[in-house]
Amino acid sequence: MTNIYELERRFLVPNWRDFRRTVKIGELGLLHDSKKLSIDKSGVLLDWQNNKTIGVAADLINRSFILNDLFSTELQDAIRLVEENILDASNPLLSLINQIKDELNPEIESSTKVLEKNITSIDEFNSIFDEKLFNKIISKTKNKTKNHLNNAIYWVELARLYTIKGHLHKAEKSMIIALNLASENRFVLRSATRFFIHNGDEERALYYLRKTSNIKNDPWLISAHIASSQLINRFSPFIKNGFKLIESKNLSLFDITELSSSLGSLELENGSFKKAKPLLDISISCPNDNSLAQFEWLSKRDGRLIFNTEDFDKVINPFEAFAYENFKKGNFKKSFYNCIDWFLDIPFSKRPLMFASYIATILGEHDKSIMLCMVGLRYDNNEIGFVNNLVYNYCIKNDLVNANKYLTTYLSKNPTNELTNEVKVTLQATIGLFLLRSQRINEGKKIYKSALDNSLNLKNNYYYNLVLINLTRELHYLKDDEFDYYYEKFKSLKSEDKDVIIQKESVEKIIVR
Repeated sequence: MTNIYELERRFLVPNWRDFRRTVKIGELGLLHDSKKLSIDKSGVLLDWQNNKTIGVAADLINRSFILNDLFSTELQDAIRLVEENILDASNPLLSLINQIKDELNPEIESSTKVLEKNITSIDEFNSIFDEKLFNKIISKTKNKTKNHLNNAIYWVELARLYTIKGHLHKAEKSMIIALNLASENRFVLRSATRFFIHNGDEERALYYLRKTSNIKNDPWLISAHIASSQLINRFSPFIKNGFKLIESKNLSLFDITELSSSLGSLELENGSFKKAKPLLDISISCPNDNSLAQFEWLSKRDGRLIFNTEDFDKVINPFEAFAYENFKKGNFKKSFYNCIDWFLDIPFSKRPLMFASYIATILGEHDKSIMLCMVGLRYDNNEIGFVNNLVYNYCIKNDLVNANKYLTTYLSKNPTNELTNEVKVTLQATIGLFLLRSQRINEGKKIYKSALDNSLNLKNNYYYNLVLINLTRELHYLKDDEFDYYYEKFKSLKSEDKDVIIQKESVEKIIVR
């Protein structure tokens, strides 16, 4: 059986995109309450008004970058002055100006998609993962970085590309350089936070967030600190600051969407729906993709929270939330392409690929599921979710040679005792399927039965139902003596899960054919 890669606990960990798309989404705008930020620009603005020189222009440009205030008239005037006197400007300053001009595309984004590439088919999706092409992109970015060594944005982008590639050591080096160059910049800090969490180093994320002088007054950084703390079961000392920022009503609803979502989620986890509801209402008043996905996730755990995709059709990149909501409603094809868009938006994340591979399996698109798992294994060849789904689909296609290859390779390298109990059940069932398809009937039935028993011990009806559905199908194919016994259990199976229902129906069609 395959496995949905959904989080048991979800936190407002920052998403990490390239600089251009992050700007378009709106997460780098200057806070309305920017006078409270510790790096005050008022002094340099006064200097600029009284003394418009290259030196003051450089100071203004640098401080504007640090504060994410990239749309002011004064900044544009300062850039113009530098360009008019280009022979007197330093290379680092010109590099920063070029980056700002390149990345801040003034076009209004009319679509709710802000992707590196829009994909219209699964074949086109597969074609973009050309190894040589991706290496060329990395090489081009490395050259840009070499030519603009003091530009933190290029270093962050290089780190992102290395992370997608799975070269985490190289990515870490690039990210540390970016942090040394712009340790107060929100984009750099939130990108670093996501990278360190992706790398399992939450302590490092907390270190750099705590180190910045803006942490007390920037809601985007406070939310990142709360999420990083929760991941290691630690209390964030900036929660109080977060409540004060929301209560001040000095910030836009979009600026506090992740913060209010983080605080509302905390209140809900602590059992106070009364306190959580107003905060969560704020979080979805003007949400980004992250707070939207958080609300969708919470709505499945508390029926008092109502999520409707139609209410959020203007949100940019709503793919994660829409993928799970469409899946819940049984709109599997929509959910599948939501997952593809989600992965293309954040292509170092495993969850969208894992989820898409499961949905493809439900739809009987086994070649698509295999392809998605192969993409995932390029970046993490020890991920049990990809291996499990790959082996399952190869078994369904009766390609037992490939099924055996990937199953044997994984089991020979990885101790199964470190897996969670749910994943163990999933893997047991898949091994049972492989053994039955390999005509090792008694071994296969034995391990399938263990998967059923373990599901019951976990009190997990969802896993039990999926194991039973798969076992019943295989016993029917084998014309096994125990088929009638399990078929009776199969017929009495009841579930509200749309994926369980459709898989049961598909087996019923096979049996009555």
